[in-house]
Amino acid sequence: MTRQRYWHAFALMILLVFLFQPSASAKTQTQSNTVSPDAITTLPAYYSFTKTVTISNQSAASALDVNAHVVLLAPQTAYSTVTLINASVSPSSTHYDQYGNLIGVYTWPQLKPGQTETIVLNYLATSSEVSYKLPLNYPPYNKKSAIYRFYTSPTLEYSEGVNTDAPALVALDQQITSPSQNPYQKADAIFEWIVHNIRYNYSLQASGSSLATLQTHLGICSDFADLYTALLRTDHIPARLVGGYVTNNGAGQGGFHQWVEFYLPSVGWVVADPTWGQFGYFANLEDNWHIPLYDGIRQDISVHWYYSTAELSAAQIAQMNKQIKIGYNYAFHTDQTPPAKPVAKRPILAVKPAPKTHSAHPLPQWASLWVAFRHWVLQLVHNIERWLGITPPPTPHHNYWPHINES
Repeated sequence: MTRQRYWHAFALMILLVFLFQPSASAKTQTQSNTVSPDAITTLPAYYSFTKTVTISNQSAASALDVNAHVVLLAPQTAYSTVTLINASVSPSSTHYDQYGNLIGVYTWPQLKPGQTETIVLNYLATSSEVSYKLPLNYPPYNKKSAIYRFYTSPTLEYSEGVNTDAPALVALDQQITSPSQNPYQKADAIFEWIVHNIRYNYSLQASGSSLATLQTHLGICSDFADLYTALLRTDHIPARLVGGYVTNNGAGQGGFHQWVEFYLPSVGWVVADPTWGQFGYFANLEDNWHIPLYDGIRQDISVHWYYSTAELSAAQIAQMNKQIKIGYNYAFHTDQTPPAKPVAKRPILAVKPAPKTHSAHPLPQWASLWVAFRHWVLQLVHNIERWLGITPPPTPHHNYWPHINES
């Protein structure tokens, strides 16, 4: 009987592989995240936070083959460590996106009308003040390296407002920097120009692009970060955007924020926060408040699904992109922090934009039948496993995906 169960389990696994092949882990150009060994961290603070995601079908028709892509972890930094300690639901698979973020893919064959799914992710985090013991001279960049080619690319995030190599940025970069400067000096000169020429928009209206910020000389944290990143890349200095949460702004206010890291040869990634540049923040963080949540311009959550036109009226089809509602919330707590030192109040933090969550596509009749068949097979496999007492095959995990506790 035991041997028969093994054969049944083997057959079920083959069927599952055929019907539900997980997407392969993406080989990104950013997995080589070189954290600078020259970083000096002090005064660590300890935090816990919870990320709650809800996915709700608010239409009168079923959503089929629902796929939610959720950012689980950002790339490693020298000044902050974020650990996912448990999750209420395991992802179907995990992979890295192009920026090096670890993404969890959650799938449901069907969300019925009114059905809501909830994912709760619990984290521990540390954040430290950081400075760098940097050399006076730097070797040339390895222009064939993946990090250099990716993070100086004029096409990277261009449509999202990081207008690398735009003529106006090229002209400005030539005014700000000189060919005789090393990359550290160039990054410093660009940083100082932004600090002295771009004002913070306290109405919290984003300019939306580095060129618009350059024209108005006004922006919020995302605009400061976009412009600094664009100018660095225009000067062929690899730079990446960091989106995260700042637990304090010197006056007890926390919120979502964006800053930048630039790459120095023989050193690695170095942090800078141009929004708070009047308080320092070039090649250092003078606080233990910055917690990275994701890299690049991207959304925390994106959801894609299909629907069957046989179930819908013309009016319902027109509203399909409003079918699924996404909700997410962060709750941050300070677990242990060193004594606060007097600091000036930083600019008001930007409000985090709503994620681009809706992507619905109609299914032809044959595809609708195939989805229904897959759903039936999945249920059948589940029932057979319960009857045979077979433990289902484990969820595929990435090396950096932690062992989670189901709750």
